[in-house]
This record gives sequence, C-alpha cells and structure tokens, in this order.
Amino acid sequence: MTQFSLFGAEAVAPSLDDLDGLLLAGGHWARSGAAARLSVVVADQWRADALAAAFTERGVAGADAIVAAATSGYGVRTAFSAELAPHAARWTRGATEGLPVGFRLGAGGLRLWAIAAGRRDDVGYLLATADADDPMHRAAGAQLARLGVAAVALAQRGGPGWRVTSAKRLRRLVELLGPAPQGAEQHWPETASAPL
Repeated sequence: MTQFSLFGAEAVAPSLDDLDGLLLAGGHWARSGAAARLSVVVADQWRADALAAAFTERGVAGADAIVAAATSGYGVRTAFSAELAPHAARWTRGATEGLPVGFRLGAGGLRLWAIAAGRRDDVGYLLATADADDPMHRAAGAQLARLGVAAVALAQRGGPGWRVTSAKRLRRLVELLGPAPQGAEQHWPETASAPL
C-alpha cells in the first residue's frame, strides 16, 4: 500500500499554477486579446482525457477547449481565458516562451507533467521534456531535485527528459504524484519492482 505525501498532488487544491508542468512537457501558450490558452500534444488518449479533466477542475475548460487527433497523438488545450493571461505572461517574453523568474514546480505541476509526458521504462521512470538543450530542460531537473526526486538527464536514448531510477526516489515520486489517472496504470510509476 502506498501512502501519499501531505505535500503531494492529492493533498493540495488544484491550481492554475499546476499548468506550469505542461510547459515542461512541451506545452505552448497562445494569446487572443486579454485572454490566453495553453495547449499540448500528448501520445495517448488517456493522457488527453486526464488533462481535459484537469482543465475542468481548474475552471479553464470551455466550448473552445478541445481534445483532437494530432500528427503525433492528441492535442489538448484549455479554453481562452482571461484568468490564464497572467500565467502566459510569466512564460513569455515577446514572441518567445521562456522560464519565469523564480520558477517553482509544485506537486500538482509535477502530476500534470507526468500525465502529459511520463512513462515507465526498463530502468525507472522517465519524465520527457521537449528539448535537452533548452533551459527549461535544465530547470525541470533542478525542480525534480528540489522536490526530492533527483533524476538523471537524458539527451538521446529514451530522451530528452529526466529518468528517476532509485527505489527511494521512485517512492517519493509516487507519493508526490498520487494515484494513476484512469487508463494510466501501465504508464504510472511503481515502486514494487524498482531497482535499489
């Protein structure tokens, strides 16, 4: 039986700040007037469904929020919302997206990152990022370490991303993420067979 952390995703109320985790997974902001929306492409239907549910929990789903087939999986996006405009502003400098000053990923953001781009592999659990040479990739590793889940950077084989390998760190990751979304069980980290 897994005991979830008092500071894990299940113990804190869903927040718009949690959407930061999707930027680490390759998400992008779009703006329209005084509103913004976040979109991300994911590999599996369960990921798109879980993110759509997360958008609903955070009050940013709407008529223009959709899940649609994309070239490499499924595109999922929030509705355009004025509430998202300050979040988009934190991540953008002109037409370029970049890491916000003082960036701190919380357990909810880590959960959304795992939903969008996490998977088990032969060695542990991989949290994928969009580009190993991007400052966001390095920041993602720093945030994992800050959360007590130090990981190994992968640039090529299996990557880009960060792989969590030790049993202790996998236990911590499971505590932070909470239970697997519906359909995610084979993709969610587990500790029973984790290497020591």
